[in-house]
Amino acid sequence: MELCSKVLTSTDVGVRLSFPTATMRKHFRLEEGTQSLDFQVRDNHGKVWTFRLYTRKKDGHPKPVLTKGWIDFVKWKDMRVGDKVIFLVHESRDQLEIRVQRNIKLLGQGHWADLY
Repeated sequence: MELCSKVLTSTDVGVRLSFPTATMRKHFRLEEGTQSLDFQVRDNHGKVWTFRLYTRKKDGHPKPVLTKGWIDFVKWKDMRVGDKVIFLVHESRDQLEIRVQRNIKLLGQGHWADLY
C-alpha cells in the first residue's frame, strides 16, 4: 500500500526531503516532547536505509522533513529534480519500502520507470 509519493524539488535532492504532514501524523508516532524519529526503509535491492523524520518545535504546523540518511540515499540512487520517491508499507505494517522513479520519454510520451 502506498504511504505517500512526491516529485522531487531541488531542496529535496540537495538538502532534505519535505515529508507530507498528513502521512507523518497518520503513520509515525513521535514521543511526547520529541522532534524527531529514526525509521528504516528497504529499497528495491533489499538495502536498509535509516532516515530521520524531523519536525519543527514551534508553530502549530510541524513541517516534517527527512534529514539524516536522506542525502546519502539521494547520492546512492543518483536522484535528480523531477524524479519521484514513493514510500510503501506492507500489509503487516512492520516494513516500509522506498522506490524511486524517473519520468522517461518513450515514443513522445512520459512514463515513470523504476530506478535501480
